[in-house]
Amino acid sequence: NGHIASVTLESGEVVTGDLFIDCSGFKGLLIGETMESPFEDWTKWLPCDRAMAVPCARSDDFTPYTRSTAREAGWQWRIPLQHRTGNGYVYSSAFISDDEAARTLMDNLDGEALADPRPIRFKAGRRTESWKGNCVAIGLASGFLEPLESTSIYLVQIAINNLVQLWPRKAMDPVLIKEFNRLVDNEYDRVRDFLILHYHANTRDDAELWRYTREMSVPDSLQDKIDRFRHRGDIPFYRSGLFAPPSWVSVMFGQGLKPEGHDRLTERLKLEDVQQRLETLRRKISNRVDAMPTHDQFVRDYCGVKEAA
Repeated sequence: NGHIASVTLESGEVVTGDLFIDCSGFKGLLIGETMESPFEDWTKWLPCDRAMAVPCARSDDFTPYTRSTAREAGWQWRIPLQHRTGNGYVYSSAFISDDEAARTLMDNLDGEALADPRPIRFKAGRRTESWKGNCVAIGLASGFLEPLESTSIYLVQIAINNLVQLWPRKAMDPVLIKEFNRLVDNEYDRVRDFLILHYHANTRDDAELWRYTREMSVPDSLQDKIDRFRHRGDIPFYRSGLFAPPSWVSVMFGQGLKPEGHDRLTERLKLEDVQQRLETLRRKISNRVDAMPTHDQFVRDYCGVKEAA
């Protein structure tokens, strides 16, 4: 019936089962090589296909967030930890060489490098069917999107949640399989669109990557979101999905997209009342924040790492 009957391990042990979960990473040993579920390549929209990663000595700037900095052929991450700072350069091999990328990364560290740059290769996209037959792909075997918004763990967890909710009672149920694939596809597609927006809405004209991504055509689903926002500031709301309207608004405004109109219902609101409510909200937030410890203080007090003897 086209299902997997058993898996033979390197040790020679044969593992039989009714349902197999493929967590073999990019290789997709079961879902790809065995079940032949095609991989849908999204490189034309998300051209970054490599990364260089290197830790460096921790600096005094212990910020409570990751800093992403645009570079000529991609972007650089900076993640401050208690004992070191994680750094990496995500880039497109079509616009910069590996050696150039490594030099760019090493020239933009906050502290002394603690290792040599480690190269990572990947391809953006997903399987056309993450559940095929009696095989369910989860994680990198299902798909991958670059770490600009750190969505990999979310996509793993949401796939697990969907599998648990749609767990077959006895035999593989085509109805449940179809629904699982629909849900997984929606999650990947919406994250994909959100990532593409960061690139497509850029206004840079100093590097090939940024010119390419600004001028490229985008998925219809993203173009619809952009058009609706430009028309009257409208953002579609979905009951499921990682990025809610505030996230979309932040990136669109941050990248210079502005609505040409507005929802007519907003005309029933008095501008003075809106301004007053926002000011009250800002004041309450400020008062709460002033009473809180800094990020550095909180980490030291509640989850500090003990110094090595």
